[in-house]
Amino acid sequence: MNHTKDQLILRAIQVIDKNGYQNLSLRKLTAALNLTTGAFYKHFKDKDDLFKAVAQELSQEFIEAIDFNSSSPTEQLLQIADYFVNQMQKHPNKMEFLFFNDQSIIALKQKDLTYPFLHKLLQLIDQINTNSNMNNQDFFIQIWSFIQGYTFLIKNKVTTYQPDLVRKTLTEIMKGAN
Repeated sequence: MNHTKDQLILRAIQVIDKNGYQNLSLRKLTAALNLTTGAFYKHFKDKDDLFKAVAQELSQEFIEAIDFNSSSPTEQLLQIADYFVNQMQKHPNKMEFLFFNDQSIIALKQKDLTYPFLHKLLQLIDQINTNSNMNNQDFFIQIWSFIQGYTFLIKNKVTTYQPDLVRKTLTEIMKGAN
């Protein structure tokens, strides 16, 4: 990447974190960096192209925040769940963007492995789901539905985070895979 493109991505992350991705204005984004909108279009086709680059960057940051070297695939999945819950509490706009903007949804549907988070999660699902009659896609949906649903209950203050509940529930779901 080049410096201007990196600046646009990093500034977009800051704006998204503060105001949400729905409120990101390209004109304001470029003005904050003393750039023209023409400079933006030199690096990105459109806002969706920027959002894809931002989601890939956030996905990389998400993965880099977790230590995957010293634990089993099951423990790694539990670390992902814990990190996601904590990040949703600290940075709800960023996490909402990372997992629910249109570009992330497309990546999920297409299993776009240029998203490091998705790539790692699919690897873990494959490693955990070894002796099951359930295919990896269905197993992924069960696991990720629980993690996202529980996180949104916490975000909306319906409940508070209980790591033991997450561990117990994910362990039960994973028992069906082994």
